[in-house]
Amino acid sequence: NTSRPLHGHPTSTDPVRAFVSPSAMASTITLKTPNQVLGASRTSFAAGELASSFRQMAIARAATSSAPVRLTTEMSRRCQFTDKKANNGYAVTFSHKRNKKLQQVNLQEKRIFWESENRWVKVKVAASTIKTIQKIGLEAMAKRCDIDLYSLPYSDISPARTEWLKENNTPPKKKNKRAMKQDKATTESA
Repeated sequence: NTSRPLHGHPTSTDPVRAFVSPSAMASTITLKTPNQVLGASRTSFAAGELASSFRQMAIARAATSSAPVRLTTEMSRRCQFTDKKANNGYAVTFSHKRNKKLQQVNLQEKRIFWESENRWVKVKVAASTIKTIQKIGLEAMAKRCDIDLYSLPYSDISPARTEWLKENNTPPKKKNKRAMKQDKATTESA
């Protein structure tokens, strides 16, 4: 039974390596003394600098995490009228490799004038929808798409509105849609 050095290293260069028989080669591991580990390796990992760099990273992370993180939410890229959204497609290369890509809708944030109510309505619509609105009108398009134009953000330019703003100096408060409704009977008894 001849013994061979683990991993085929000669015995003269490393006297600390364990030698095993060929049958037990797979189940054994080599051991090194701690001073050899530190002396043999010239990297910063073995010298303990790795631990200090991890401490510095933890301190830096703690310093930045004390400030509250603000998440920015972005409105979905959909047309408010037609509900158009991105199409799944491929970008085809010269060698005909197909890479997935999203073909986004040509969305525009527009202020469209609503003639019957004499106000500007702010909408996020596709360019094709703008052409349709120009062709059939804002109210007809809203009726076709079941959209309440009164629920959209607006800026009013009617003469009555400008007079009211001159008198009161403040715009009216919006009605809170989520507020609890009170019965007339409970308010009268109280």
